Formats: sequence, C-alpha cells, structure tokens
Amino acid sequence: MGTISVNKLGGFAVIIGPFFALVFFFLSPGGAIIDSADPASAQATISAVLANANLATLSSILIPIGLLTFLFGIIVVQGNLRDNGNGDALSRFGLLFLIIGITCWVIGSAASLAIAGSSLPVEQSIGVYGSLYSATLGLSTMGGLLTGIGFLAISLAISTREGYNKNFALVAAVAAVVSIVVTIIGGLDSSQLELMQTIAGLPYIVHTAWMITIGLNMIKSE
Repeated sequence: MGTISVNKLGGFAVIIGPFFALVFFFLSPGGAIIDSADPASAQATISAVLANANLATLSSILIPIGLLTFLFGIIVVQGNLRDNGNGDALSRFGLLFLIIGITCWVIGSAASLAIAGSSLPVEQSIGVYGSLYSATLGLSTMGGLLTGIGFLAISLAISTREGYNKNFALVAAVAAVVSIVVTIIGGLDSSQLELMQTIAGLPYIVHTAWMITIGLNMIKSE
C-alpha cells in the first residue's frame, strides 16, 4: 500500500467510503430498517437506539469512517479538476460545503454514540439525552443541506469536463437539488421529517452510484 498512487487510493475511497456509510446509515436503529422510528420523536428514536445499543454504537463509529474516507476521495477528485482548470472554481466551492457538511454529520454521530452508550433506564435516558438528540437533528439537517449544495456544485463542475459521464453528473445534480429541498422541508416542518428523511436517502444512493463510476475510472486510469 505504500506505493499506491494518490489517484488510485482516491478512486478506492470514493467507491468504498460512501457505500460503507450508506450501509450503516440504513442499519442504524431507529432508521429505515431496524426498529423504524419517527426522527421527530426523541422518545421513539432513543428507545430504538437503546434497544439495539451495540448496533447503534457500531453504526455511530463506522458511518464517520465511511464519510471521511469518501471526503479524502472527493478531495482527490477535486484535485484532478484543478489540474486542468475547467470546473475548478465550482468544484472548490462544492468541496468546502462537503467538508463542513460531513463535519456536521461526524459530530452528530459522536452525539449518537453518547446516547447509545447510556447505562441508564430507557425512560431516564430519554430525559437526560433528549436535548442531545435534538442537537443531532440540527446537525443532521445542516449536514444534509450543506452536502446537498456541495454535491450540486461538484456535479455541475464535473458535467463540464471531458472524460466523465456528463449525463450521470447531471442526474447527480438533480438528485442534489432534491436533497436540498427535502432537507429544508424536513427542517421547517417536523411533521414531515420522517418522510423527508426517507426521500433524502434516494439522492444519497444516486450519489453513491455516481461516485462508484468515478472511482472506477480513476483506478483504471492508473
């Protein structure tokens, strides 16, 4: 591994990172698959987390690892755009938003890790960690908004470049717009939060698939 090129490692990172994060996001207790709960309800979500504390702990640790792996990869992708000029400014703009958005998600995962590690009875944990859970919602909303903007800018930048799938990049841009809209709706209306978070998972799947194609091209180019 010591001799692997930055471009090849970046390619692996944009393939593995978002896929890894996506899998454990869906496996997170209280989410779409395991003990599904309304994210607007601290009681329901904290109860789901504590009922599956080991899985919640694992997810809270591994999601940030996947996200940061992806972030390294997207920095390499942006570096490739910078080398040849076209789309450089827009991709730099998008990268900034992705860095801050992913930071929000990582901090939110750390807060979720604290909740999952509670040794208190469920009812007491809800009272103690209710405010912390509310903070995770704020971080999740801000992270979703910023990463949506970041993906929009980077996908538009890549759509202007030769050597990339322009149509897929434009699909990724549309997915980013959907992500931004549903994040704002969920943030403004908690009664819509569960539905909006479900819809928001779809753009992330699109972006993961798109990143896999970019990563494969980066690896093949070496």
